[in-house]
Amino acid sequence: MKIAFHNFLTTLRRYKTSSLLNIVGLTMAFTAFYVILVQVRWEMTFNRAIPDAGRIYLVAPLSPFDETEYSINSPRPEGEQLIAQSPEIVAGGCIRPWHWEQPVWVRRGGDLLRLQGSFNEVSAGFVETMGLQALEGELKALKQPNSVALARSQAERLGLRVGDVLWFGDEENRRPEVQKEVVAVYEDFPANSTFADVVGLQDVGDQDLDAPNNWNDCYFVRLRAGADPEVLARRWEQIHAENYRAYMERMAPIWGEELTEEEMNDPRACTLIPLDELYFDRRVADSMGAFSSGSTTLTYSLLSVAVLVILIALINFVNFFFALVPVRLRSVNILKVFGAPNASLRFSFLFEAFGFMLLAQLCAWYVAIALKGTEFASYVSSSLALGDNLPVLGISLGVSLVAALVAGSFPAWYITSFNPAMAAKGSFVGSAAGRRFRVALLGVQFVISIGLIIFSISSLLQQRYVRRYDLGFNHERVLTFRTASQRISSADRFAAFASALEQDPQIVGVTAGQGPLVAGNFSIWGRKVADEEVMIHVRPVRSNFLDVLGIPVLAGEDFKPGYDRDTTLHYIVNDLLARKGAGLGCRLDDGNVVGICPDFHFRPLQYPVAPFAFVTIPGDMEYFFVRMAAGADSDAVCDHIRRTVERLDPDCEPVEIRFMDEEINAQYARERRITTIVGLFTVLAVVIALMGVFGIVLFETQHRRREVAIRKVMGATSQEVLRLFNRRYVLLVTVCFLLAAPVGYWVVDRWLGAFAYRVPIRWWIFAAAFAVVLLVTVATVTFCSWRTANENPADCVKSE
Repeated sequence: MKIAFHNFLTTLRRYKTSSLLNIVGLTMAFTAFYVILVQVRWEMTFNRAIPDAGRIYLVAPLSPFDETEYSINSPRPEGEQLIAQSPEIVAGGCIRPWHWEQPVWVRRGGDLLRLQGSFNEVSAGFVETMGLQALEGELKALKQPNSVALARSQAERLGLRVGDVLWFGDEENRRPEVQKEVVAVYEDFPANSTFADVVGLQDVGDQDLDAPNNWNDCYFVRLRAGADPEVLARRWEQIHAENYRAYMERMAPIWGEELTEEEMNDPRACTLIPLDELYFDRRVADSMGAFSSGSTTLTYSLLSVAVLVILIALINFVNFFFALVPVRLRSVNILKVFGAPNASLRFSFLFEAFGFMLLAQLCAWYVAIALKGTEFASYVSSSLALGDNLPVLGISLGVSLVAALVAGSFPAWYITSFNPAMAAKGSFVGSAAGRRFRVALLGVQFVISIGLIIFSISSLLQQRYVRRYDLGFNHERVLTFRTASQRISSADRFAAFASALEQDPQIVGVTAGQGPLVAGNFSIWGRKVADEEVMIHVRPVRSNFLDVLGIPVLAGEDFKPGYDRDTTLHYIVNDLLARKGAGLGCRLDDGNVVGICPDFHFRPLQYPVAPFAFVTIPGDMEYFFVRMAAGADSDAVCDHIRRTVERLDPDCEPVEIRFMDEEINAQYARERRITTIVGLFTVLAVVIALMGVFGIVLFETQHRRREVAIRKVMGATSQEVLRLFNRRYVLLVTVCFLLAAPVGYWVVDRWLGAFAYRVPIRWWIFAAAFAVVLLVTVATVTFCSWRTANENPADCVKSE
């Protein structure tokens, strides 16, 4: 071991360039591997930190909104009856997955302070199912009237403990009979879980227990070990069929209709989805966008990039080793002549490989620590701190050890396989076969690099495409913010608030709605259109919404100001919904269609255009849109908005204002983060591959110095010598491109398939990938061989 360690240090000193390139390449590869694996682990372990996640299932019936998908929500009677009738269920309960910030009043030294809090309604069975543990108080006390439980993070933010009281809503709600008591504080759900944002709990009570047509509740059940979830899914279907028929029989006399046998039945399928698989399950329709979802394609693409970067670095390691074989073969054979056994020599070379890998691994961990506080860390969902990612460290270390064994075994065996008497006659490394072996390894690097460049350019173009795509309305110079203050958001107060804001000449329009305009699946209403049940995406808005957002009315009329207080609903539908039968004057159950607007994109471009309607209602509108004049000072406008809000409601928390463009771009945040990571590590992969080119060319220029000298004596110019060195690499890059292009096209086409609106795959992307690798390779080869090409032949002969 001591001799092996001494030989390793000798290698570092004697072959400085090769050793440095090896360590730098491996360090970059292991850093990329660690960072990507942190992100992949965050996604692959989603929900798995919840106790017994593999035995907790979401009850997911076929969605009433889209019968090609399953819903996270289901009627409450079916869920409760399923739990009561199933001995296979250890615990089960519901959560109402939507949650929002609302005003919360808390006591501070005798005064009342207004803050913002977030709460979800749950049943006691949900708390038991998820295995929540109280850090303080008793979670069972949630069943008591006017009780709440807080996650540790929210309790600390609000400054509350068990026994403290709080009030929800605005000033008029601060009455003793509506105060809430904190009965428990529980540990936050894991950050990479479906319930990460569930930081406050209330008991759902008896709501909707007798309403089989209300799909408001999300049911989770924890099964006994060995229980078959399919049995419970079939039982839910049977319960639902019975409940639906009983409901229709009860309602038919009230409606005054004679229902057909088909209308009396709803044979709705159901499935149970494990909690630890819910994140990646693409069958689920989350109508409120309440649950985080992932993409196996993106996750495995990231993992593939990590593996490919490691592979490129290992190929470099092997190539650098073989490049040094001629100069190291003499010392090896001298040791063999003096009796050194092959096993000892091979162990020494394997120890060297392990040394390089471990040294690079340590450097990679140091780089990861340095990255933790940089802007780059924001592109990773999880912390990059080593202490937070011990399993990743273990995997990374294991991969480096396996890599050392794999990458070091063949070179160690090969360099010790020569007969000492034959060593002086040449070697495989200097032969044509040796050159072909090294070029083949380099070719693998080029194929990977070209493929990664094609994917990176395509993903960047797609991100640029969705950012610049015409959504069908004017979202430039629009600020958005949210406030739950009833002094501002109510229909009676909106006009005064808008007028106060518009006193600033830089503001040309103010409107409001019940949520963001562009969102996944924000609110969906089922309405009968032309004797067909149609699921309509709805945005409740103020009457001037279309005017402020620049959405034209194609037919009919725009909303009138009086509609904001009218209890009769008024709709403006998109052209698609109008073509389905909801034209002007159509009655949509509780309101009339007064206008038709163009089809525009109210969801991210992963989704196609769907039936849509704006509607005016007299309720509160908490989401505000402020259009600025051209050339307006956005900072001054934001200050004016905050001052106006504070003047009208001194107790209101400062509002968070951002551009609508930022809000829309946030819909693609995950894809943008992953695209950025892939792009950065693609550049890294190309750099590592070029290190391999540098090493091989450096070796070949030294190995072919005599040949170059002879050619120059025979009249060859330096330019001809440079072309000689470059010719092989130009051919190699061309062949590698022909291999990489079809694979790159297939991968990019599959990735873009996730978008309903996608950028076309341009021919120039492939040409650019080819040109980048070719030009950089030629530049590297030229740089490395320039000295040999311009060397005096007499100097070469003397040194030889």
